[in-house]
Amino acid sequence: MNTTPAVPPRDDEPVPPGVVEALDLTMFVPCYNEEARITGTLETIKAAMAEVPCTYEVIVVDDGSNDRTAAVIEEFCRTNPDMPVRLHKNQRNLGLSRSFVDTAFRSRGRYYRLVCGDNVEPRGSMVKILRAIGSADIIIPYYPVLPGKSGVRKFISRLYTTLVDLLGGYRINYYNGCALYRRFHVMRWASYNYGFGFQAHLITTLLDEGATYTQVPLEGFHLTKDRGSPLNLRNFLSTGHTLIEIFIRRLRRTFYGN
Repeated sequence: MNTTPAVPPRDDEPVPPGVVEALDLTMFVPCYNEEARITGTLETIKAAMAEVPCTYEVIVVDDGSNDRTAAVIEEFCRTNPDMPVRLHKNQRNLGLSRSFVDTAFRSRGRYYRLVCGDNVEPRGSMVKILRAIGSADIIIPYYPVLPGKSGVRKFISRLYTTLVDLLGGYRINYYNGCALYRRFHVMRWASYNYGFGFQAHLITTLLDEGATYTQVPLEGFHLTKDRGSPLNLRNFLSTGHTLIEIFIRRLRRTFYGN
């Protein structure tokens, strides 16, 4: 693991008035047309949580799916009444970053983590992240090897990470993994960024605010979905906007100290 040097975690930081932390952990599971994979995702979470001694809830968000995703989730809840799963249905597709922030406000956990609904994270990797709770303010996963990802996608991912590090002034191995946060940090600092840049925006913002972090190497695999290429103009524009905001914040820290 890599940690920020000589900076203790702020895990005892008091929560703002009105923020309820009735549970240890909230898992946010976003779904868009995942009827074939969501059951596997929930079963993986259930198996992982059997190894981690903490109280938790799972909030599954059906983000405007046009398949049977919601019905499959409801059936899972009926057949697994011992697992604390709640389903929220967005009336239209709001996107991952919007649902990520909205769900933080619906949650009750002290900690908060995104778990993708397409069942690409092994149980062991999930357990490894959860066992690092309390070691720092942010638990950041990265993947030394990621089977299934093309050479082009690996190059673009590495370039993106390098740009965020360069513009933000940090040395993070990977920004687009499913990091674990204090939930009230997400409520306070996350923005409604569109596209793939919202996690880099949140992580660099929290680091700007003095948060500590630990990086945890994980195993996983990349799933290519038949939904068109993510390398499109809309995502390039949103990512470019995120990079500009990260750089502006660094300039502000440099010249104004805040």
